[in-house]
Amino acid sequence: MVAAILLAAVGTWVLIQYVANADERAIEGQEVVEVLVVDEAIPQGTPVVDAAASISTKLIPASVRVPSALADLNSVRGMVTATDLLPGEQVVSGRFVSPEELFEAARSVEVPPGLLELTISMTAERSVGGSLLPGDLVAVLSSFDPFTLDAVEPEDEEDLNNFLNNEGDVETITLKTPNSTGISVHKALVTRVQVNAAPVEEGLARDADVAPTGSLLVTVAVAPGDAEKIVFTAEYGAIWLAREQADGTEEDPILIITRANVYR
Repeated sequence: MVAAILLAAVGTWVLIQYVANADERAIEGQEVVEVLVVDEAIPQGTPVVDAAASISTKLIPASVRVPSALADLNSVRGMVTATDLLPGEQVVSGRFVSPEELFEAARSVEVPPGLLELTISMTAERSVGGSLLPGDLVAVLSSFDPFTLDAVEPEDEEDLNNFLNNEGDVETITLKTPNSTGISVHKALVTRVQVNAAPVEEGLARDADVAPTGSLLVTVAVAPGDAEKIVFTAEYGAIWLAREQADGTEEDPILIITRANVYR
């Protein structure tokens, strides 16, 4: 029994040694080079200083070395991974970009045909805390201060006079619309977001909750008629953006909130 156990142990040791030396036998007689190889999966956006812990140096035949494979990380210091790196793959320079490049690439999306693209300058609190990303859908809320009712188009003057019931003397009474807020556009597609400071920095996690400073430039793609509503609101009122779900319901008819019905 003891002899059988000893024989099995020796056999296991021989097998381990055989497997351990397989790479050396495979490259025996060939030109070998040092390359960096991924040991554990590295997510996109990982700074090089953090990715180094999941990378090791290996000897491989020169014939299987990938073009631009790296032997060290010196040339990509200060960068982040542009894509996910998978175990076993050689580390190449093309898989790294600057934090700013990655941030900008993540902030753009293709515009569907038939839509107009326009940009709105927003503060963080008016654009979901500055957390909007390309691909998000947003509802555009338009808010207006009172407009004077005597500033009417010529074709509406008769209707206004009848409403005032003052025989056309519109200067005797000054009426204004109430303050109002309503959703003017549903499901506008966010195609690009630009902020004053990119939240991706060396040593900072990609998903860190970093609030942008100053204003944001939020670009949306909408139908032509919706573009006109957004521009009008930007010129004469105020805009808020609310993140919206693709399967979210839309009010019909549109509800316009004033002081008279805000508490109902």
